[in-house]
Amino acid sequence: MAIIQRSTKLSLRQEEYRICSEPYVFYRLISDANGVRLMTATASEDTGDYRAYEDQGALISATAQVLSDREMDFVTKRDHANRPYIETSVYPDSEDLLHLASTILNRIGFEDISVLALREMMAIYNEFAIDDSGEDTYLSDGMWMTSDGRLIEK
Repeated sequence: MAIIQRSTKLSLRQEEYRICSEPYVFYRLISDANGVRLMTATASEDTGDYRAYEDQGALISATAQVLSDREMDFVTKRDHANRPYIETSVYPDSEDLLHLASTILNRIGFEDISVLALREMMAIYNEFAIDDSGEDTYLSDGMWMTSDGRLIEK
C-alpha cells in the first residue's frame, strides 16, 4: 500500500517525505521556503529500507502523463548523478497525493492494495456511468463518484 513517511535522504534542513510501497520508494516530497515539491525518486534510501523503482523510464513517463492529465506543470531535471527525474509543485494534501501516486502506479502496472482498490473504484464508476462524458456519477444518499475513482459528498 502506498504510504507517506518522513525521510532524511536529501537534507536535514528541510521537511522531507517519501511516497513508497515496499520494497520501493517512488517519490520524494520536499517542503521548504519554495512550497511543497513532488519529485520522482532516483535513488534508494540510505537506510536500505526502500530502493528506487527499477524502471525509471516508465515511472517518469507515467508521472508526466498523469500530471498532464491533471493539467499540472512539471519540469524534467537531472540529479547529481545525471539521472533524470520529474519535479512539480503540489498542495500538501496526503489523500490527494496518495491518489495521484496510486493512479501513476496503476499506469506502470505496479500492484499493491491501493492500486487494486483504485482499479475497483474505477470499474464501479464505469458500471454506473450513463455515458463516456467523465462527469461525476450519483450513487446514493448524496454520494457521488468521480471518473478517477474518488467518492465525494455533494
